[in-house]
Amino acid sequence: MPPSPCVCCLPLCGERLGPLRAFFFKVIRDYQPSNEDLSDRLEVFKALTENGKDITYLEEDIAGFVLLWMDIGLTADFLHVLVNLVKFNSCYLDQNVSVMVQKICLLCNRTTASTDIEMALQVLDAVVCYNCLPSDSLTVFIITLCRTVNVKEFCESCWKLMRKVLGTHLGHSAIYTMCRIMEERAYMEDSPLLRGAVFFVGMNTPTLVLPSFYKAMWCANEMVSYEIVLSITRLIKKYGKELQVVTWDILLGIIERLLQQIQSIGSAELKSIVFELLTTVEELYEQNGFHGSSDKFFSLVEKCADKRPDASVLTLISYRAQSIQPAKDGWIQNLHRLMEKFFRNESRGVIRIKVLHILSFVLSTNRQLYEEELIEVVVVPQLSGIAEDRDLAVRRQATQLLVDLAESCSTHHFTSLLDIIQRVSERDPTAESPMEDVRTAIRGLLEILQSKLYSLPASHASRVYELLIGHLQLHYKSKYSSAVACSIRLQVFDFLLMMRTDSLHRLGFLSKDGVLRFSPYCHCDMGEPEKRGSEKKPAGSVSPPAGTCLPYSPAFNVLLQCLKMETDWKVLKLVLDKMPWTLQYKVLLLSSPCSIDQLCSTLCSMVHTVTERLKKTPDGFSRTDVQLAVVPVLTAITSYHNYLEQARQRELVQCLEAGLIYRCAKQCVVALTMCTVEMPDIMIKLLPALIVKLTHISATVAMASPMLEFLSTLVRLPHLYAYFVAEQYVSVFAISLPYTNPSKFNQYIVSLAHHVISMWFIRCRLTFRKDFVQYITKGLRSNALMPFDDTQDTQSSFRARSTSLNERPKRYTHTHTHTHGCYGDHFCFGGLFLLVNIFCWLLLSTHAHYYHKIHKEVEREEMGLFSFSLCLSVVSLTKCHCSLLSLCLCLSLFSLPLSLSLCLSLSLSLLSSSLSVSLSLSLLSPLFLSLLSVSLSVSLSVSLSSLFLSLCLSLSLSLSLSLSLLSSSLSVSLSVSVSLSSLSSLSVSLSLSVSLSSLPLSLSLCLSVSLSLSLSLSLFSLSLSLSVSLSLSLSLSLFLSLCLSLCLSVSL
Repeated sequence: MPPSPCVCCLPLCGERLGPLRAFFFKVIRDYQPSNEDLSDRLEVFKALTENGKDITYLEEDIAGFVLLWMDIGLTADFLHVLVNLVKFNSCYLDQNVSVMVQKICLLCNRTTASTDIEMALQVLDAVVCYNCLPSDSLTVFIITLCRTVNVKEFCESCWKLMRKVLGTHLGHSAIYTMCRIMEERAYMEDSPLLRGAVFFVGMNTPTLVLPSFYKAMWCANEMVSYEIVLSITRLIKKYGKELQVVTWDILLGIIERLLQQIQSIGSAELKSIVFELLTTVEELYEQNGFHGSSDKFFSLVEKCADKRPDASVLTLISYRAQSIQPAKDGWIQNLHRLMEKFFRNESRGVIRIKVLHILSFVLSTNRQLYEEELIEVVVVPQLSGIAEDRDLAVRRQATQLLVDLAESCSTHHFTSLLDIIQRVSERDPTAESPMEDVRTAIRGLLEILQSKLYSLPASHASRVYELLIGHLQLHYKSKYSSAVACSIRLQVFDFLLMMRTDSLHRLGFLSKDGVLRFSPYCHCDMGEPEKRGSEKKPAGSVSPPAGTCLPYSPAFNVLLQCLKMETDWKVLKLVLDKMPWTLQYKVLLLSSPCSIDQLCSTLCSMVHTVTERLKKTPDGFSRTDVQLAVVPVLTAITSYHNYLEQARQRELVQCLEAGLIYRCAKQCVVALTMCTVEMPDIMIKLLPALIVKLTHISATVAMASPMLEFLSTLVRLPHLYAYFVAEQYVSVFAISLPYTNPSKFNQYIVSLAHHVISMWFIRCRLTFRKDFVQYITKGLRSNALMPFDDTQDTQSSFRARSTSLNERPKRYTHTHTHTHGCYGDHFCFGGLFLLVNIFCWLLLSTHAHYYHKIHKEVEREEMGLFSFSLCLSVVSLTKCHCSLLSLCLCLSLFSLPLSLSLCLSLSLSLLSSSLSVSLSLSLLSPLFLSLLSVSLSVSLSVSLSSLFLSLCLSLSLSLSLSLSLLSSSLSVSLSVSVSLSSLSSLSVSLSLSVSLSSLPLSLSLCLSVSLSLSLSLSLFSLSLSLSVSLSLSLSLSLFLSLCLSLCLSVSL
């Protein structure tokens, strides 16, 4: 039905109607039927009142009209008009506000149209803001808001409206009403109402209404509980540090009820937010802001510990650990319960390790008084099955705890602890279960053994020793080859090879610091009882210790097993490197049934077979590396030759001979030297072929010392080369002659080579000497003499050692450089060996008739010997400006009963104008029973200097007194020197002589050190002189004498 013309005109003339407005209002109000044409009638009303703003002439009837209209047409349009009516004309609606509010609230509770709800809330907001909310409508009003706030789109509007109400004089009544709603059981089933009440109260003053929250939770509703959690979470985050004990008691009660509800409701969201609430409280506890009952709170956490994060449980465990102390009643039972809940029944490794740390701390602090009770009640029951645990980190930690406890345990519980450790060490390693825990157990056993060796009871050390040996046997039986397994064997073998023993059979171990301590309670095997009883103890001897026996034979057998089966080169090399040190302690091996013969056989076979089984070898690994490691062990075994069979000794020597062609030749020669001393019966048969093989080795610096020492040692064992033929002697000279080259080898090697040649020449048969002279002299020329002819213009290795050439002052360069350079380098250093070589050559090249004559004289007259020495004159001319002439004459007469020796030396220097005359007279008796010999020496020296005239006259008198007792003699020489010069001079001389003699060979060594300091104050001259003299006297067969002298002079 289209609107009437008057309806359309009312908006245009509404302001000019005046009293007619009441007429039109009456028509609208009394229109029948009353429920028809509502929209048109509402439009007329809106036109008359300007949408409810102007009610002039309608004031008395407007309240009734509103109530009437609310009964027949409570629509959104009317509610919009009603909002304006309340805002602009609220005073005319006072009597009916209560009814209006109730009807609006009824509309909100019944309708589902969002527009109607929105407009209804606006009407209620207008009532609160522009009128006074009747107290009798407060309950309906609160209930309506509590319900409507659950609608998401009206939540904010409801909260704003509620906040306005709470700000009025009805605020306290509103809170009281909501608390009553939460507490009364009549509303327990209305979860949206309860939730709204919890929300509004929780957003304002939750502290005062916590008991109402607690009662509201009798309704196990997820939404209500969720809202309660949010409310108290906001409370704790904002006011947590200010809350008192009473408040916390109520909060903990609510949390306890929440934990019960999440088990019955099973809501994931509720469970998550409740656990967040617990986390918030824990954070407050860690910040020392929690003032409630800690026991009650952590009891709540413990109830849901299996669902709590690791950090929460760790905090719980730390709190529980505070009460585990002897001052608390039942503390051991509390520790047992803690271990039961958080170790045995827990699967998270971090938590279990934390509990183990607590157990370790408790044991360390209370071990002295409660060790036995703790082990019996807690440790053994809880850790007995640790070997089967699936968590590697837990096994390692538990094993370390057991090791630390067992190390200091001296009671019978040690056996129980060791049984658990043994089960861990015997675990079968697989890819899923590595051996880290096993390594921890074995390392712990090593530490336990080191500790138990020096404490009682000694049976503990014996048990640990057996476990270590058994574990190594298990490795080779099961063929463990992982990196961890190899590291375990490396540690155990390193430990076992540090075992030492003393003369009393006491065992000891060499620590990492190099300190060796022997145990007073543990000893190695003492041997057979019958043998020990039959031995007579010398008076004053110390008896062996009485204690536990740790025989070395099991360890020795494992070492053999390692040599035969080990596949890791690091382990094998460690055993080979340290075995020679162990073999030095014979008591350790010989006191137990250790098969040295089997060890030798295994080592000899290793050289050829070990490279085939080794898997983990470094780059460039070869059989030579094995030989370099095996040879030192074989060298040490030579001292056990009495325990080796003849065939095994032969095998050992042949193994060493085979290594002469490899890089280990040096070590093999050293070992063969030992064999010549220790196993002569075997070497006497193998020496001829061995000497020939040695000739095939090149003369290098590395091989010089061992080769010459081998020959030098062999020459002192005449029974070994008694059957040598010329070929073997020639081989000896062929080996030695290349080492006489001073340009390639140092002075020690060259001197030793000459010594070896001379000794072998003297020891060879007289019929062979004639044939060897030419061979030796030829070798000496090619090795010792020729290098000096070829290197006159080049610097030799010896020249570089003379510092006087490099440090000479510049002012003397033009006058002395050439003289000292040519003479000092060419003669002083090289001349020593040149003189010796020439002298030997002259002696050896003398016609054989001379030697036959001498020996005939010896045969003819046993006690009367006559011989003379050759006179040697050496003149050295240089290319320098100065020339030097040196003449030495020595004459010796030996005849019974006296011996006279005269030596005259003349030295002339042209440039320096120096004249030196030396006269030496010696008188001695060769009779063995003679006790006294006298030697007189006179020396005259005259020196003239052309520059800044200086005259030096020196007179030296030396007196020597020698006392001889049969084969030993002691000689003391005193020398006094007086020097007269133009200015001043000081001279000090010290001489020491030691002589050892024995028939048929006598050796005399004289060492003289002379220090002379001369100070001459001319105009510009300063002179310093240093003289060193070395004298070596060698007497062979009572008729041959060789004298060697070296003089070095440095002048500044």
